[in-house]
Amino acid sequence: MERRDFLTTGALFTTSLYMSACGNSSDELEEVQEKPKGAVTLYYEFNIAQPVISDMLIAVNAYLEVLNSKVGFLSVSLKNMIGESTMVKNFSNDLKGILKSAYIDAAKIGKRPHRYALLIRFNSYDNLLTSNTKIWFKESIKPLLFAYNQEGKTLLAFDFYQGIYKTVAGGDSDGIYQTDDDILDFLLHQQDVANVEYQNIEKDGSANSVTITVMNHVTISNINTSVVNKKALNLLGVAQQTYQPKDNISDGEAGTLSNNYYKKALTTEILQNAYTVGNQRDYLFHGVWNSIADHENSHIDERFMKASQPLGIYIVDGPVEPFYQTMIVYNNQ
Repeated sequence: MERRDFLTTGALFTTSLYMSACGNSSDELEEVQEKPKGAVTLYYEFNIAQPVISDMLIAVNAYLEVLNSKVGFLSVSLKNMIGESTMVKNFSNDLKGILKSAYIDAAKIGKRPHRYALLIRFNSYDNLLTSNTKIWFKESIKPLLFAYNQEGKTLLAFDFYQGIYKTVAGGDSDGIYQTDDDILDFLLHQQDVANVEYQNIEKDGSANSVTITVMNHVTISNINTSVVNKKALNLLGVAQQTYQPKDNISDGEAGTLSNNYYKKALTTEILQNAYTVGNQRDYLFHGVWNSIADHENSHIDERFMKASQPLGIYIVDGPVEPFYQTMIVYNNQ
């Protein structure tokens, strides 16, 4: 299993042929490593061609009704990748937000496949397996993952990434959550807004009530899992509690790409892959922000930079931090 397969979007073809690098499944790892305890997230990343996106959305929405009958089911979110953060890479500020909609813009004109992230949450690994959700994905979504060209569907199949992740901690405006019970409640009450098109994001990176998701993909050496969790928790707290300007009477001012203001994150979450590949482990740092500009400006705040440095030295691959628009969000309440 190539640990960074789930970061690679795909190759470009002038004939509008869609193609992705091969992804992999976690099934083999699950067979030989200890199963995780507590709540889990079944995480998928997949490329899909424009002609079958509506079929995929129908399949996911239909499966929500099935999931309601499954023991331990908590929530679902489906997110469409639209761009990528530049500030997470410590690029110069004049490149802030330059890739904010680059991926979806390319997909709209046929130069890239669309890329989606699907998060399905359960209160335990056993209940996830019993739900047969992996089988649903392979029977209902995988058959849609083929490249299309001007003549229609081709024989070129897109692969997908599948992983099982544990929530180490989460945060929102009410607090930071680390206990099993608090994390369960956090995952059952996802705070997000669905069906907001990326076109509503203004050129300056601000948005009129448009929330944006980021998922920072990083890899560490497994031996450092414990220390990384502690340092990531500190960074989560900073991301959840800081804003600009510092003396604002509420929680900051809406950011644009031409200022350094930002409102604090709506929610933050540390997702740790339950399984290792060799001596390495993947993480997703998942956050929901009021706008792209808010997120980008948070990364140039000296407080955030100071909190991120102790964590950054443990990262052996990444960071890659795509922007997503949420298409479906569902909490089982």
